[in-house]
Amino acid sequence: METRDDLKFQEFDDATNLLAANPDATTVSIGDPDETAGTPHRHRPTEEEDDLLGNEDSDKIELLAGQKKIAPFWTFEYYQTFFDVDTFQVLDRIKGSVLPIPGRNFVRLYVRSNPDLYGPIWICATLIFTITISGNLSNFLLHNGEPQYHYVPEFRKVSIAATAIYAYAWLVPLALWGFLSWRHSKVMSMVSYSFLEIVCVYGYSLFIYIPTSILWIIHIEILRWVLMSLAMCLSGAVLMLTFWPAVREDNRKIAISTLVAIMMLHVLLAVGCGQYFFDKPEAEDASHIVTSIINVTKGTTQSQ
Repeated sequence: METRDDLKFQEFDDATNLLAANPDATTVSIGDPDETAGTPHRHRPTEEEDDLLGNEDSDKIELLAGQKKIAPFWTFEYYQTFFDVDTFQVLDRIKGSVLPIPGRNFVRLYVRSNPDLYGPIWICATLIFTITISGNLSNFLLHNGEPQYHYVPEFRKVSIAATAIYAYAWLVPLALWGFLSWRHSKVMSMVSYSFLEIVCVYGYSLFIYIPTSILWIIHIEILRWVLMSLAMCLSGAVLMLTFWPAVREDNRKIAISTLVAIMMLHVLLAVGCGQYFFDKPEAEDASHIVTSIINVTKGTTQSQ
């Protein structure tokens, strides 16, 4: 009676004979059931390697399961996500804000993937300083050399410009977001925008006024109005092309009224800044008033 060891030796002899007959034959080891024929052994990463690689699989599983933790709003990590944008994205959005193309939505094309506050905040801050510095420099160049003119920097205009520009860049989007959310609850087919996306659109739309305010230093009234009109048309077109898809499904009168209100507020900001910061200084107006009073007084005295 053959034992198990005899059968093993017999199988070994048969395999030896087969190898002798066909030396090119491949063999399969059955000692390790985890290994397959012709498949190299794969290296399994250790825990340290998982940490270095970021443990991407676990992050995906956690995200798909809806267990991704969101930092509380009072922490720095919460607001850090609003500034997670690189230089190329900011430049691309600035280019899109000064070159509106019909049929291309600014939110869908540039913002929706990653809306940010970095660009809007710094654009508004830069516009505040350029418009105040350019206004002061414009008044200085206008009256430079006049003996009765004494240049005094008007630092209070910085706070006025900051109030006007930041109020426009934040309060107008807030009101518009509330109105669009209310209308979206009544007309479900309307396109909806988040508050951050609207702020992003308004912030980037103000970039065109930075070079425009610098060119306003030139004392040619017609040129100033041409530059102002060009800036209003370009930035206003970005707003119109962005918010038209959000209101076109609404009532026709409400949609047109909304776009008209958006454009009127935009024009009011541009014209108001141009007239206030680049108008003749108050000292000159006061001198004209005093001169007029003196002339009237002299004329009255002579008539008497």
